[in-house]
Amino acid sequence: MDDNAIVRLFRERSETALSELSKKYGGYFISVAERILYNHEDAKECVNDAYLKTWNAIPPARPNVLKAFVGKIVKCVAVSMLRANTAAKRGGSEIALIYDELEKCISDIRSVESEFENKQIIEKINEFLWRCSELHRRAFVLRYWHCESVSAIAERLDVPENKVSVSLYRTRRRLKEYLTKEGFEL
Repeated sequence: MDDNAIVRLFRERSETALSELSKKYGGYFISVAERILYNHEDAKECVNDAYLKTWNAIPPARPNVLKAFVGKIVKCVAVSMLRANTAAKRGGSEIALIYDELEKCISDIRSVESEFENKQIIEKINEFLWRCSELHRRAFVLRYWHCESVSAIAERLDVPENKVSVSLYRTRRRLKEYLTKEGFEL
């Protein structure tokens, strides 16, 4: 079933929408949540919570890209779950490392999370990424959207880990310069 048909089922409030969404993208959503939570059971719970949030969001939302729309919800739910699970102790997970890396590029990660909802910064980051080479762009998206480890990115892109690390470092540095030049306070 195509995405438009699934969205139509959501808009009609048909429970079939959830099963069709799960059938088409469930594996992807579990994968996203597992990369953040490192626990299959927590990932399944996270995806189920994301399905409920999706059910409540459509309507009124009309997502153009259903996979990305729900993927963002899954990611937000997983990060919230991770924070709740690790409130007493910070660190030890890939997502904590990812946020530490981004904090060097954008100073206050909490403001970035709320700022990401701001359409202007999203547009500027997208503009920046489209100006990057394909390798830099793919590595950045795999790391900071899909939360993949450096070794997984290196394997996927068929390049040495060191090349991925250097690419990410340089891309973060250039992104910080670009956003500063565009007037964003970091």
